[in-house]
Amino acid sequence: NLDELNPEYVLKHIHDNLIVSVEGAIYYVGAYALSSGQRCRSITVGVDNDKVSSDIVYVNTLAHIAGEAVAACYRESGAVPDTGDAIKVHVDMATAIPVSYYTKAKAAAFAEKFMHKQHKVTVYVGAKEYVVFIQFDFVKAIPEGVTAAHAFMHRPTLIHQPENLSAGKFKTLRVLHIAIGEGTTEFPITTGISFRPDFIMGSHNGNGHAIERVLAPFKRDFGLQSLTRQDFSRYLRDAAHKYHDAAISYFMPALEDEAEEILTMAEQVISRANNEVDVVAVYGGGSILMREALEKRLMAFCMRAKIELAYIDDPSDAVFLEAEGLNAFINSPLFQLLGDKARSGEKG
Repeated sequence: NLDELNPEYVLKHIHDNLIVSVEGAIYYVGAYALSSGQRCRSITVGVDNDKVSSDIVYVNTLAHIAGEAVAACYRESGAVPDTGDAIKVHVDMATAIPVSYYTKAKAAAFAEKFMHKQHKVTVYVGAKEYVVFIQFDFVKAIPEGVTAAHAFMHRPTLIHQPENLSAGKFKTLRVLHIAIGEGTTEFPITTGISFRPDFIMGSHNGNGHAIERVLAPFKRDFGLQSLTRQDFSRYLRDAAHKYHDAAISYFMPALEDEAEEILTMAEQVISRANNEVDVVAVYGGGSILMREALEKRLMAFCMRAKIELAYIDDPSDAVFLEAEGLNAFINSPLFQLLGDKARSGEKG
């Protein structure tokens, strides 16, 4: 019952309590959707993982921006905002799409999806309804991998480079990225912050595939009526959960198969590049649980090829690295220049 929710609590934890209306439909978003007991839609694992045309990506983006706008009003005033006046937001946004799917045309289409009109979002905070109008002034979509390259330029120690690495030296650094997600793994090669268009391979590998393979037997063996991929993922993450140990025992053999395929693909990419790679960087949410199955074998290959391996240590860095890179990009002179060009009608 929304009437019983404390508006102040919701506003302080808005991204975990998102209920919005977009284009006439009501959505529970993110953590609130998962805890609602309702059937959830998520990005599919596999060949249909098209983030450019996905309504889930579109709605999630609008919902979080609108929710943050309402929460910002609360933080600035120190009181629950009135619902009378609409909140108007202007947004410059940097985002990324999978490098194996990336083309300039698709990036432009994704940006235009947000920029072509003003968006109206209603945010529900308890019994209160806030109308938020969102105007995207400039959106730039870049390839995943390039996002991480911006993070590495900002924090070169992540990939075992000197903290004071010069811009000139970074510009020549050749990095093979192994970005392991839920359903896809990307293998771009970047030189500095530029990606090589002839090395934009991706594969349908990740934790989600391993989970999909064990979901049915796990459900059957433990007599669970319903079990989603997200539920199983939660068992894996929560060491205190009663199903944690069992979930790990079902999951690891399937994950090792995923790691084997990722290793094979990485070896093929490096061989195709004639070993002309300085660093292999492994990151992404899927890299954390896969570390035990992948790191030693990848290290052995890299040592033979005389390539540095940087398997991102901190789980928080592994998960948020691309977001950190987007943040570095959006605060860079380059983003400002691209925005100025777009606003003046130039192509760039």
